[in-house]
Amino acid sequence: MTTRRLLFVHAHPDDEASKGAATAARYVDAGDEVVLVTCTGGEAGEVLNDKHPPVAPDDLAAVREKELADAVRIIGFRRSELLGFPDSGFPDDPTDVDPSSFAGRDLDEVSRPLAALLRRERPHVVVTYPPDGGYPHPDHIRVHDATMRAVELAADPDADGVEGTAWDVPRTVFMAHFSIARMEAMGAVYAGRGLDNPMADWLERSLTAPARDADRAPECRIDVTDWLDRRDDALRAHVTQVDPDGQWFAVPRDIEVEAFPWDTYVVLAGTPFPDGATDLFDGLGVTADDQFGRAAVDR
Repeated sequence: MTTRRLLFVHAHPDDEASKGAATAARYVDAGDEVVLVTCTGGEAGEVLNDKHPPVAPDDLAAVREKELADAVRIIGFRRSELLGFPDSGFPDDPTDVDPSSFAGRDLDEVSRPLAALLRRERPHVVVTYPPDGGYPHPDHIRVHDATMRAVELAADPDADGVEGTAWDVPRTVFMAHFSIARMEAMGAVYAGRGLDNPMADWLERSLTAPARDADRAPECRIDVTDWLDRRDDALRAHVTQVDPDGQWFAVPRDIEVEAFPWDTYVVLAGTPFPDGATDLFDGLGVTADDQFGRAAVDR
């Protein structure tokens, strides 16, 4: 039996639910091996859900780890790895980060543990963030940089300090999260129904902001219609971070499905997507039973 392997790299607990969760759930249900890596504990954050009671700063990491475990169970990840680097926070100046934090440490220091995981898990596809991080949080930008460096280290049999047998990741991609195209499509459906668009202000800000990597033309569109409920349930598991009556859930499901029922992806490294790709594994020749007892990929 062929087993395809997919690995997601995220910055904080809750990112796995807000970015690509429906994609992950779809591949889990298809029987694929889907693994999550979370780089920090989110301990520099705060309670963002006004309906949730306060949490002492010293307790926040443990609370968020529990929320992460709940979301992992809902999405169905086969394994979840928490690298445990300190959350960098979100300073006004993104370069003003604690040198001991995830974003402040040497790039190879934070990339080697991820490279070792890539060698162990041997994913055919890695999903990470775009070069600009998707938004300018220093940990999100560092996730991109660390993932790309880890892919290099994992493939180099002579890389120092990386355990395991070298693995050349066939394809590394980023998810185009909250693209302008998605928000415009939703706006068109609202307008066609004569309804007020709750995303209108967000879209207006996006149109006047500097260009984002998420607005690059998508190279792969994955229909996640049947997995949007799982995504939302996973988001609700992060009760300190997400108001169940807030903006995350402002768009009715029928409008979302009519307007933009896809998660969209762009290749960062490795094998390009073929034209019209609708599967993260399109164009990769996945075969079973390599010498490691897992699926291999023809390159």
